[in-house]
Amino acid sequence: MKRWIAFLVGVLFVDFFFHSGHSFAFGFKAETLIERLSALLFVLVITLFFYYICYKFFARSFFNGVIFASGFFASFDIIVVHWIFQLHRLTYGPEALIIEVLLVLVGVAMIIYAMMQEKREWKSV
Repeated sequence: MKRWIAFLVGVLFVDFFFHSGHSFAFGFKAETLIERLSALLFVLVITLFFYYICYKFFARSFFNGVIFASGFFASFDIIVVHWIFQLHRLTYGPEALIIEVLLVLVGVAMIIYAMMQEKREWKSV
């Protein structure tokens, strides 16, 4: 049950932050390259803080589930929604493809890391 909850929390969290491309923070719109990258950096900082909270205050399996869910969602969303169906992009500038490829690779790495950690914990029990 913990794994399902962790998976759902991770998916909802990532969905919330990665699909706020048309929202405006206090009326500001990210139009230049620096503004778009700064917005992504802001989301990265919040995401890393969320991961830290999950690591520090919850069971290790919860943390592994959040990492897995985030990696799966980031990779799946970018490949299916961004590239195949072209519904939206991470940013609307020329940097989008580079960042999205990096996020797919990081997402796959997160999935592998979470599965290896969970497998290691199962063996130690």
